Amino acid sequence: MNELGQLIRGIACVLVFVLLALSFSDARADVSTKQARKAITRMPGFELTNGAVRVRSVSSTTASTAEVTASIRSVFRLEKNQEGLWRVAEIRTAPDTWEDIDLIGRAFGVTVITSDCNAPDSPRNALDPTVKRTRCLLGSLLGIDIPSDEVRIQEVAPFAVPLASRPSTTVIAWIQISARLVMEKKSDWKVAEIRTGKRDWINVETVLTAVNDEKRKTARAELEVIAQALERFRSERGYYWVADKESVLIDHLSPRYLSRVIRLDPWRQPYIYQGQRDRFTLTSTGPDRKEATGDDIILSSSAR
Repeated sequence: MNELGQLIRGIACVLVFVLLALSFSDARADVSTKQARKAITRMPGFELTNGAVRVRSVSSTTASTAEVTASIRSVFRLEKNQEGLWRVAEIRTAPDTWEDIDLIGRAFGVTVITSDCNAPDSPRNALDPTVKRTRCLLGSLLGIDIPSDEVRIQEVAPFAVPLASRPSTTVIAWIQISARLVMEKKSDWKVAEIRTGKRDWINVETVLTAVNDEKRKTARAELEVIAQALERFRSERGYYWVADKESVLIDHLSPRYLSRVIRLDPWRQPYIYQGQRDRFTLTSTGPDRKEATGDDIILSSSAR
């Protein structure tokens, strides 16, 4: 009996070991390159094509998480200020959507220092940033030590905005990122966090929330500027301008009552104006870009 008991215990130990080994092997997700690319193209805040994402490596960590290294084709707009220094002004996040770099910085309370990238231009390059300078500026923005293969410049297109008040150019670059994926449901993954260079991991939903909060502040401030111009108009004319389009309103307020033209909100949507002789309502449709929803930003004459 003793020998039989020892044999049974031995078999049980082997079975337990096998089960533990199987459990450990199953504890890691099997994320394909295709799934990782799909998750990155659908990353919150971005609209990317498959051709704009090159997955370099996929490393599963648990049954529901994975880490990915990928290069993303990104488009930036550079601008030259009055002192002759170049800066990264905007990043394109979708085919027709640009995000302001300074606004993103304000959302996180950071300022990008690029002084080391801005040595005086030679006469030959007085207007166009060199590839070397462009790489330096993007590296400073993203926390990547240059030179590095993590930033590859594909194209520098000078004078991309010919009517801009300052010299500007667009840059197409491949930027290497690290992304943490989480499984939402079976075989459906989403990007939860990203990191570039020496930067810390950032939660993409937190980024969107912070940026939208900053945009709300900007939208409310711009609506207030327009409302003040309307009040100045009324104080002289005795009534508010009657119109159902904000663009028509701005044409009549500028430049006498409004020193700058304000047509689009921070989400690149037209502000909405409904005005009668004795009252008005100004609206930004907010992050969802849809009218009459809960995230609308509204300023009316009755609220002043």
